[in-house]
Amino acid sequence: MARPSTANIAARNIIQQFHSWGIRTVINLQTPGEHASCGPPLTKSGFTYDPTIFMANDIYYYNFAWPDYAEASLSGLLNMAKVLSFALQEGRVAIHCHAGLGRTGVLIACYLVYSLRIRANDAIRLVRKKRPKSVQTSGQILCVQQFEHYMLPQTIVFSSKETLNLTKDKKTSEFTLKQYLYRQRATLHGLEERAFRELPKIVYCLCERLLKLCGCHQSVGMDFRIKNKPFYKSFMVYKLRKTKPPDPTTPEEAATELDQVTALPMVEWRDPVEEDIERNLESVSRITGTANNGSIPALQIHEAFTVDHHSLPDERQKYLKQLRNDINQQRDAFDKINVEEDPTILTGLLFEWLEGLKQPVLDREDLSLIVGRAYNVESCALALTMEDIMLIEYLLRFVTRLRPLAANKKVDILKRLLASLTHQTVSVNGRCLPTRKDFQRLRDGTCSQVINFMLRMIMELQKDMVKPGRDDADVVVPQRPQRFRIKAWK
Repeated sequence: MARPSTANIAARNIIQQFHSWGIRTVINLQTPGEHASCGPPLTKSGFTYDPTIFMANDIYYYNFAWPDYAEASLSGLLNMAKVLSFALQEGRVAIHCHAGLGRTGVLIACYLVYSLRIRANDAIRLVRKKRPKSVQTSGQILCVQQFEHYMLPQTIVFSSKETLNLTKDKKTSEFTLKQYLYRQRATLHGLEERAFRELPKIVYCLCERLLKLCGCHQSVGMDFRIKNKPFYKSFMVYKLRKTKPPDPTTPEEAATELDQVTALPMVEWRDPVEEDIERNLESVSRITGTANNGSIPALQIHEAFTVDHHSLPDERQKYLKQLRNDINQQRDAFDKINVEEDPTILTGLLFEWLEGLKQPVLDREDLSLIVGRAYNVESCALALTMEDIMLIEYLLRFVTRLRPLAANKKVDILKRLLASLTHQTVSVNGRCLPTRKDFQRLRDGTCSQVINFMLRMIMELQKDMVKPGRDDADVVVPQRPQRFRIKAWK
C-alpha cells in the first residue's frame, strides 16, 4: 500500500479497517525524512504519521530504512523476509514504502521466493497480478533475481551429487554437516533458528516423529520441545564445551592407520554405575519416562532401523524418493513428516540424509580419535567438532528414549546409525547394511570400539539424568565404590 498519513488514518478510520481485516502488523520501508516536500507534511517521527498510533492500538510496527531506488543487501532482504514470515503468524501484514510499488513489491516478491521456493520471475508476475506496476525498475527486478540465486540453494535439505531443480550449480547441491547447519540458520527464523543452531532440523523431525509413533516422545529428564531456551543447551557436550576448551591434540595411543586397530578386549573394568551395560540401557527408560500408548510398539522402530530399504516394494521406494524430493522443493513438505505413519519411511529418510552428506559425520580421523580415546568420553567429546558431537549426543538420547526395548536391540540401532555416520557398511544381525552403496566395510575392531564409546557416553548421559534436582526417585545409584568384570560388546 502507499504510505498513510495522520489525516487519512483518522478520516478513513484506518485503524478500525485494519482490525476488521485482521491486519496485525505494519512494515514501513521508508527512511526518516524521505521525500519531505512531497505529499502530506512529516511528523516528528520523520514520516507522514506517528507510528505510535498503530502500536497504541495493538498493531505491531517495524521500520526497515531502505533508501528509495537503492539496492538492498541480500542479508538485509533475508532479515526482512524472516520478520515478514514471523509477522504473518500473528495475522495479516500491511507493507508500505512511498507509493507502495517499488520497494514494497520487491520485499513481497522476495518473501514469496523465501516461503514458496519459487523463481524470481514467477514471484514478480504474481505480485504484479495483484498490484499492477509493482517492482518498477530493472534494478529492482535484478534484486529479486539475485535473492533467488542466493536463497534457493540454501533451502536444499538432502545433499545430492546430481544437479537439483532449485539450483543449476552442482556444487551447491552437495554439502557437509557444517555447511548444512550454516544454510539452515539462513532459512529458519524465530524459535526454530535458535533451537536448531547446532542440530539439523530434518534429523530432529524424523527422530521425534519415530518416538511419537511408539509413545516415547515425552521425556522426564529433558524437554525436547522447541521453546525459548534451546534444548541442546542442556546437552552434556554443550555444557562441557562451555566449561572446558576443545582439545585439538591427537592422542599418542591412537593408531595412525585404522587397519592396525585390534579387536576390543573381552574383559574390561567398570565403575558400579556402568557394571552392566544391558541393565543400564534398559533401566534408562525409567529415567526418561513411561511410554504413552503409541500407535506401534518400540520393537517396530527397531525393525525399521534394521531393514534393508532397498528390499522394500517398488511402490514404497518410489514414495520415499518422492517425499525426499518434496522436502527439497517445498517448505510445507516438512509437515508430511509429522503425519507419516510408516517408520520404515522415516528411517529411510534419516539414512538418506546422513549418507547423502558430502563427507561422513565421522570420518577416518574421527574414528582414529575415538579408538584412541574410547575409554575417555570427555576427551573424545572435546576433540570432536561441535556439530559432530552434538548430533551424536542427540542420536544417543533418541536411542535411550525408545522403550520398552531390549539392550541388544538398541545396540542394533546404534550399529545401523554408525554405518550412516561413517559412510561404511556395518554388520547388523549377520547382514551388512546399507546395501547397494559404494561404501567400504567398517572393520569389526573399529566398530566394537566406537559402539563401546557410544555405550560409555550413554552411561555418562544417564549419570547426568540422575543428578540431584532431576525427577529420578525410582533410580537407584550404588553408593559404595566396587569393581566388576563384564563382557564388552563386540
